[in-house]
Amino acid sequence: MPDPMIWKQRIEVLRAFNYSETTQAGVLRERLLHSSYSLTESRIILEVSRRSRLTATDLSRNMGLDPGYLSRLLSRLESGGVIERSRSESDGRSRVLRLTGDGARIAELLNRRVDDDVAEYLAGFSDRDQARLMDAIRTIEQINDSRAQNVPRGRYFLREAEPSDAERISRSYEALFEQTFGPMEEGFLEALTDTTSQLFDSGGQAPGRCWIAEMNGECAGSLILEPLDEGRMHIKLFMVESKRRGLGIGGSLLDEAVRYARNSGCGELLLWSVRNQRRLQNLLSGRGFKLLDRPNVSYYGIRFDVERWMLPLERKS
Repeated sequence: MPDPMIWKQRIEVLRAFNYSETTQAGVLRERLLHSSYSLTESRIILEVSRRSRLTATDLSRNMGLDPGYLSRLLSRLESGGVIERSRSESDGRSRVLRLTGDGARIAELLNRRVDDDVAEYLAGFSDRDQARLMDAIRTIEQINDSRAQNVPRGRYFLREAEPSDAERISRSYEALFEQTFGPMEEGFLEALTDTTSQLFDSGGQAPGRCWIAEMNGECAGSLILEPLDEGRMHIKLFMVESKRRGLGIGGSLLDEAVRYARNSGCGELLLWSVRNQRRLQNLLSGRGFKLLDRPNVSYYGIRFDVERWMLPLERKS
């Protein structure tokens, strides 16, 4: 048996891999939950528990389910008191999916059963083979991510942000944050708004730099680069819309930031991220960023487990 922390991390890696990459292929499907709900119903419950402001359209796209079939499953879960559908505050035409109190308890039980099943699966391998399995999963993810190289650049384009973009950057980041962590605290929202609004001075010039990736007239991603102190810059509000991931947008935004920082004579480029974001980890490590530490931080009453990355740059003489 490996170190408990390593064991826990391997369970998380395998769960994430099975959930996001291979559920359609049926890996571990026959042994996953052992609950009174079908596998698809269980996946719906877990997906709703993981994200806020989720609509049936989002769920259909994320899970690859036929909308009609999904609608029947949602009706069954709603009549069973597991989920509820309420009108979106931002779009009255949409209904947001939420777990009821009973649904939240069911999701917690399902999560424990998934952990137990994955732990049982892993226990059938030696420690050496478990480590090889983790490496294989990372290789599969890297291969899947490489499809971005085959996507024509014409499908999206990068441009520097303008003062009129401040509000749309805030809205996009807020939506992505709430999908991941839940509703944003008021103080956090004010800080976000201040960051984007103060990016531009009265003359419309940015003290740092902000790039936007546009696709079909929409903001598909953005990144802000600002001076931190003498010789150092840091990346803030780096995001790619969930539905646009895998197209190379994140890598293009990051490359622009690195290029600008290097040409500006920056000695170090820093970035803070939530832990275990493997796509981002691959982007950063592939460009020479080094993982410095993994601290716990508290921001406006919300605790985050984060990673601090640094890219050393040669200063221009």
